[in-house]
Amino acid sequence: MNPIQEAKEYIQEYTETIAQVLDIEATIVDQDCLRAGGTGPYREQLGLPIPHGSFYQRILKTLEPGIIEDNHEVFACQECEYREHCGELATIGYPIILNNAAVGVIGLIAFTEDQKKKIQNNSPKLLQFLGHMANLLQSKLQLSEQNRLLEKQMQETLTAVNQKHAFQNMLGNQANFLTVLQKAQRAALGTSTVLITGESGTGKELLARAIHGASDRSSKPFIAVNCSSIPEALLESELFGYEEGAFTGARRQGKLGKFELAQGGTLFLDEVGDLPLAMQPKLLRVLQERVIDRVGGSESIPVDVRIIAATNKNLTTMVETGEFREELFYRLHVIPLRLPPLRERREDIELLSSHFLQKYVHLLGKQPHVISESLMTVLENYSWPGNLRQLENAVEYMVNMARTPIITLEDAPDYLKGSMAVKEQITLSLDQRLSEYEKAIIREALKGASSTQDKIAAAKALGISQATLYRKLNEHGLLRQEA
Repeated sequence: MNPIQEAKEYIQEYTETIAQVLDIEATIVDQDCLRAGGTGPYREQLGLPIPHGSFYQRILKTLEPGIIEDNHEVFACQECEYREHCGELATIGYPIILNNAAVGVIGLIAFTEDQKKKIQNNSPKLLQFLGHMANLLQSKLQLSEQNRLLEKQMQETLTAVNQKHAFQNMLGNQANFLTVLQKAQRAALGTSTVLITGESGTGKELLARAIHGASDRSSKPFIAVNCSSIPEALLESELFGYEEGAFTGARRQGKLGKFELAQGGTLFLDEVGDLPLAMQPKLLRVLQERVIDRVGGSESIPVDVRIIAATNKNLTTMVETGEFREELFYRLHVIPLRLPPLRERREDIELLSSHFLQKYVHLLGKQPHVISESLMTVLENYSWPGNLRQLENAVEYMVNMARTPIITLEDAPDYLKGSMAVKEQITLSLDQRLSEYEKAIIREALKGASSTQDKIAAAKALGISQATLYRKLNEHGLLRQEA
């Protein structure tokens, strides 16, 4: 079995990411001396053998990493069959160890004088970096199948937990948002009408479903109606149902309305501000008397339904202008909850982005991804007029467009590339790129690591001590994020 070749698509992504981060060409060679990953001139040589007697072949035999700062002036290159025709100016190689044997070599190659100087001036740091990458690859190769099984189990567990604890779907730590959640959790214990306000895309229906899921009515139906999407002529029959023969084209057996379908549960009236004036007194009667009249019917039917309404409009202003009935407004406005827009929750953007990232990596069957720090800065400073819905769409787009495990601004929608946050960014130095990538690697390794034992295992997978891991967490501000 050749573990590098088993994961060759993933290996090529890793290789391209390293080259992109460092601006130095990269390659990965397997245990059979075949090139499994490569950038620059070696991109066209995937699957081909490396030269006999080469430096990487020696690393596979000795298990010792090494650096050649000038390929034409060292003994290590003397036995290479391509020595006279080699375009490499400098090389770093590090073995990938699995079960005490070398399964491959990960390396950096300079083909230009600028790349050569980077290797010569930063060789200790780059060798350490390759060591981290080799250990990370070792862990990935060793645990890839186990990780897939664990991820599946985790998703199944999260689904089951979220069904029982509905508010766990509402992610955020911003103060006003948490206040809304606390009020909503208390409201879920009763049956009073709730009015959720907020801009489009802020998660009004998600909050309504959370309230229903945390209530005593959670085993009964949750029926959602968008008041703006149903033609006025059909709205009454949709809400209250109709009897046989009530109008031309009516079903022979009649039809139950949304109120009866929600019997014992919750009826969510979305965009209630678009409810026609003619329908408002009829809804008011239901809220007051808890009965409905089917279209064409002669008897009132009792209903036990909790109403949760939502709107992105200012109902107070609409009452003042006569567009919304005052009595209905006060009937709906028993427990008001305002969801803040995303631009007021900037501290939650990283958490939400990571959540959507995991969601779409799983749904689209992609390899694990992380968002670069520079791109996260852009996300945190963008205005997000479409709120959560727009952020989720942006992350889904980026997962589809990403060419490497690290998602960068190049993978983002065009409207983000033209934002002010991008224009204010400063070009990163090599040290900054290394630091940024190291932070991304550590964050990925610590996904799901909640206990001390998990962190010890993560440190081992990264090839560093526990003390070094905690020092790195502190350096990168990740320790504060965990607190």
